[in-house]
Amino acid sequence: MKLVFSFLILLLSTQSFAISIWPTIAFVKGADLCQYQDAYGRSRSEMAQEMVDQASQLMSSGASGSEALKMLVAIDGLIDKNRRLAVQGYGLDVTLEATLKSYVDKLYQDLRPRNKNINFNHAMPIVDVVRAVRNGQRPGYLDDNLMSKLDAIAYGTYAYAPDCRGNILVTIHVMKKDGSTLNFQAQGKPQYVMSDIAARMFEMFQRAQFPSTVRMGSRTLQLIGAPGTPVDSAPSPDLAEQSCEMIDARLPTRNEYEYLSMLGDWNGGIGLGHKVWALKDGYVLAPDLRNPTPVRQVWEVNAREFMYYCVR
Repeated sequence: MKLVFSFLILLLSTQSFAISIWPTIAFVKGADLCQYQDAYGRSRSEMAQEMVDQASQLMSSGASGSEALKMLVAIDGLIDKNRRLAVQGYGLDVTLEATLKSYVDKLYQDLRPRNKNINFNHAMPIVDVVRAVRNGQRPGYLDDNLMSKLDAIAYGTYAYAPDCRGNILVTIHVMKKDGSTLNFQAQGKPQYVMSDIAARMFEMFQRAQFPSTVRMGSRTLQLIGAPGTPVDSAPSPDLAEQSCEMIDARLPTRNEYEYLSMLGDWNGGIGLGHKVWALKDGYVLAPDLRNPTPVRQVWEVNAREFMYYCVR
């Protein structure tokens, strides 16, 4: 049974975490939460009092009662007209799609991970893509044959945020072939909001997966993770060591910790940062205390929690 379990873990750990997504992202326009907040965020008496206050200010400036009323009606009409024009949303879905893909690629260009795990791939012939763009259309044709070349599609929603400050609320849903979805949400200005979603997608697909396998020289190391979460903390190194033993694993050695940290968070490794990490036999690894050695006893470091994950 133990051999079978280890074999299953190995199969899981060697799978690819890259995902190929159809680059055309359809958006559905949601409710105008700004208008909703404007209409229902105050009671009728509060809205009436606001109109009375505005009329009083106009009359104190010299306007007659009828003039003040006409001015308020005209101003209110202009506000409604401008909002109607703004929320028509022509091209907003195209902007959201384009900025999401651009922000994702910018993260890859800036951080330069060894493997690119998020790919927006056109499964259709490039001639058809060019023809659609030339006609002012988005490449949206997709059939079962084209879908077989992809891992997932993405769709989204957007709504005008209730703060009425020009922000929008956006959701992105990445649907895999098995029907499961990964969901992301952010709120902000239209030109910036997708940067938050792009960062979350990048982190989800580029960060080290558990379980997974990392090659170290001529051998491989299986990242198992802590019992309850990929990376956890314990009040003592001994308790961390016992936790790994409970799942038939062990704590990493100093060399393993440091090699995985050198790989980086976006290449299948786990950065050490400025935290203290548990080692076997009650020792700890303190990356900030390297003179004469980062391997210390507990009493030598100022820490109450010790980070750890388990390996095989």
